[in-house]
Parts: sequence; C-alpha cells; structure tokens
Amino acid sequence: MSLSEKIGNFIRFNVAKRKLDSRNIDISEGNPLEQWGLMKIRSEVNSHDELKRQLPGKELDRNDIVEYKLFKLRELIDYVSRNSPFYQELYEKEGISSADIKTIDDLDRIPLTEQEELAKNPYHFLCVSRKDIAREFTTSGTTTTDEQDMKKRVSYTQQELLEIVDSVISGLKMAGMDSEEDVLQIMYPTITATWDPGLVLSKACDLAGFKSVINSSTSIEDQINTMKKSRTTFIIGTSSFLYNLSKSITDANQAKELGIKNIICSSEPLTEPMKEQIESVWGCKAVRQWGMTELGLANAIECEEQNGMHVNNPDFLVEVIDPESGKVLPPGKEGELVFTTLRRKCMPLIRYRTKDLAILIDKPCKCGTKVDQRIKNVRRIGFDESNNK
Repeated sequence: MSLSEKIGNFIRFNVAKRKLDSRNIDISEGNPLEQWGLMKIRSEVNSHDELKRQLPGKELDRNDIVEYKLFKLRELIDYVSRNSPFYQELYEKEGISSADIKTIDDLDRIPLTEQEELAKNPYHFLCVSRKDIAREFTTSGTTTTDEQDMKKRVSYTQQELLEIVDSVISGLKMAGMDSEEDVLQIMYPTITATWDPGLVLSKACDLAGFKSVINSSTSIEDQINTMKKSRTTFIIGTSSFLYNLSKSITDANQAKELGIKNIICSSEPLTEPMKEQIESVWGCKAVRQWGMTELGLANAIECEEQNGMHVNNPDFLVEVIDPESGKVLPPGKEGELVFTTLRRKCMPLIRYRTKDLAILIDKPCKCGTKVDQRIKNVRRIGFDESNNK
C-alpha cells in the first residue's frame, strides 16, 4: 500500500469514527442499545418540524416511539412510491397512500412483502442509482421449507453500512464490552452469504476502540490457544458451532479459567439445552443475537437478563402476524416476525415476512430499558428443536 493510500485510509477511518453515535455511549448509564436508539430518534425529531410539534422536547415514552415510527412509515411509503418500481406498482394497484396510515391498527391495510418477490427481481426494490451502491450481499436465508433455495440480493449505501457498524458496536457494548482491554474472539467457520461477519465485527471493534481476533478453526485446541495468546474476554460465533465446540471440551475448569465474560450466539436458533451446555462449560452467560442480511445483518441482541432480544429501536417497525391469515397479533402471542426498515434509503423493505416465528414483548426490561421492544423464542418456521439438543 502506497503512502497516499495509507493516508487516505487513515482519514476515512477517523471520519467514520466521528460519525458513530455508539462511541458516545456510557455503558454505566443504562442499556447501550437503547441509548443509541434514543440518540438516533432525537436526532430525527430535531430535523423535522412536524415531529418537533408532535414530540416537543420531552422524555420519550412508548406512545411517543409509536408516533415516531408511524411518522417514519408514512414518510417511507411516500419515498418508495416515488422511487421503488416494486412498491410504486404494488401501492398503485392496491390504492395505498401514506395518508391512510393514522394509527398502528392501520398496518393491516399495507400489503406484506414476500421473500419470493425480493428474490425474483431485487432491483425493482432499489430506490437509488446503482452508482450510489457501496456493497451488495446475496443470501439464501436459513428457512427450512420445501421451496427451492431463494437467492436474494440486497444493496446498501456507504452511509447504511456505517449505520450497521454503529448498531453492532452498541450491541457489543450491551453484551458487556466496555474497555480497550476487552478482546472479541470471532468464530465463524462457515460463511453462508456473500459477506463475512468476521470482517464486519472486526471493523466494528476497530472503530469502537476494542480489540478483536478472528479464528475460523474447528479445533478446540486452536481456539483455546488463541484465547490464551490474545487474552480473549468475549466470544461470538454461530450457535451450533459454539455448542459443538463446548461439547468437545473435556476440561471445563480450563475453559472457566480463561475468564470469558460473555458468549454471543448468532445466526441460528439457540435452544435452552444448547445454552445450558455452553454456559456450564464456560462459566458465563450465552446471549442470543438475531439478524437477517435483508434487514441489515445485526438486528437484535439479548441483554444479560436473557428475556428476549432487544431490537434496534429507530431502525425497525416490528410486527408479529398469524402466518396463515396475515392478521397482526398482539404482543405476547406467537406468530411470524414482520419487519419494516424505517431508515433505509437504498433498498427499503416494508412489512417484510421473515419466515421466523417469535413472540413480541412490548414492555420494559429488567435491564433498565423503557421504550424498546424485544423478540423472544425466535425460530425458523419448521425448525425442530430436537435436532439441536
């Protein structure tokens, strides 16, 4: 790399750091992910006169967050109706207008977006010029159905990628990372999409001021040697890999002596037997993380209360529907997760069906969060827990 390239990278790195709200979060002041979300929402409120009138300079409560999300949804419907060929055609055909969405009960009026539609013609969802695309990812997802494997291409701008990194840092802080001495060991032995989660996490750690080490080896001896050498304090990887790794450890005392603070299990469901096995071996908590490539990779993570995964509050409007009828279900009822990406400009998705079952929790958590939502018992439609015990 030439000197000019090194200087350019240094400048871009420092510009990116200044744009990250997550760097200003103090872990001692409450749940970092909620702090981050409230920063984003307050910034949005301050930039819109209409929102300022609706939410005039007061501490935000749950009703305020609903009003904010309805405002963003109406704004998004107008945006895609101008810029997205897919939603232009769909909403014109169905007679959908942002003016129709006055309360949360009006969500049923908006058609659901199916994964098959995104797979069939992804560029019909695009709302920006292709020259503005910074990165494209292709994913087949992890649904277990008899349908043909669906390849879905999703595009992001540079600013959206930075927002993803910002939310990842907030999630890592919520998992307990709060010191320059903390080291995240990243274990993803299998990459199932055209993006490398290890590189995303490593870049997030760099920008947050944390250390990280990537080890994709399936050897427990190799992984433990890396932990000793790097002084690892946190681990992240796929649920099944971490579970199988934990089962292969013959000396639990050796694992506990490494001083791992928390283990983050991602990409796949983590059953209670799997969680108990991991926690008993390492002597720390195993927290769940959930995300989809279509929605921005990292979308929800558990706190240490382990009572549901906290969703990135400003980014998403979350619903649970009856998978058969499509009707919206109240919080506490199990159904299919449906997400709307409220702040995406490149390729927004409105009422996107995830093909994952979950329960939506719409009340404060014992960790101190007051206005965000959580999703619990997330599993693929057709997922058999007996295969993961």
